[in-house]
Amino acid sequence: MASIIEMPELVLDQIIEFLDFKSVLTLRQVCRDFRNFIDDLKVSKLPDSRFTEIGMKVDKDICLRIEDQDRHQYKFIYSEIENSRSFNGKTTTLGNWNIVDVAVRDLELVLKFQKSTLSWSNFDLEDCPLSKESPFKKLNRTIKTKNLVIISDSQSGFMSILPFFDSKTLEDIYLNPTNEEMQIGIDEIVKTEQWRNAKKIHCNFHALNVKVEDICHLPRVIVRTESISARDLDFLKKIFITSSKLKYCDLRMRNFEEKEELCNLWGPAFISGSSSYWYFRLKDSNKNILVFRLREPSLGYFFTKSNFVWNGAIVHDYNEN
Repeated sequence: MASIIEMPELVLDQIIEFLDFKSVLTLRQVCRDFRNFIDDLKVSKLPDSRFTEIGMKVDKDICLRIEDQDRHQYKFIYSEIENSRSFNGKTTTLGNWNIVDVAVRDLELVLKFQKSTLSWSNFDLEDCPLSKESPFKKLNRTIKTKNLVIISDSQSGFMSILPFFDSKTLEDIYLNPTNEEMQIGIDEIVKTEQWRNAKKIHCNFHALNVKVEDICHLPRVIVRTESISARDLDFLKKIFITSSKLKYCDLRMRNFEEKEELCNLWGPAFISGSSSYWYFRLKDSNKNILVFRLREPSLGYFFTKSNFVWNGAIVHDYNEN
């Protein structure tokens, strides 16, 4: 049998062209020559893996999980105790290799095959050696996904993942802490194109030093923060009544101490149960009404139809000032 070295490169290219992702991975494990040949191929010559979801969980072990459009799942398990990698029913001892380094290398290889846009990407960095350096730096391209979920305990952990996803395809971002009571700065996160271009952001930790300028452009946002001023809420209200792109803003905080200041700005609220409501007409709509609801520890803006306004509630006329 001819070795791979003796086979013409054109023949090898054609062989790869007719294989799917799983077959190429299997072929890559046949021998070092095949592995080197596949690793050196241009992305354009590799088959599109057409994955819909990719996820990585870092715990005592590392689990890299991938799902394709036919809902077939591929799992790579990296065991720290056994210093091994398991894939496709085959377990390989890693010798002197660190399991984190191997997992990152495999992730890079898997993403090399991904040309279409993923539906979901999930990264759980609870035990986060990956947060020290991004697994995507060597790809020299951004990853296309619609939804991105990151679990981390630090801004550096989120930043090791977020900037490496294509901001043009990324729609929804979920930033989750390893502990709900965590306080994490977002001064670097809000500067990214991914944050600025997102259609929806869920920031589920207590974000330090949140500025309304960092969230007022987001069509849909849920963010936890320590506090916010009545003046900032009034600023957000003015943005909402003049913009057709915004959908809702949900701010969750430990306490809100400026209800009296809000009443001074907007007049008395309509009270229903434990909630206080203010209603505002929009710039270019007679049917839709902006609602501000205060129900501690949550307060936020959303839209409703005029016929859903509480009887007896005051609807303030549009006033951009």
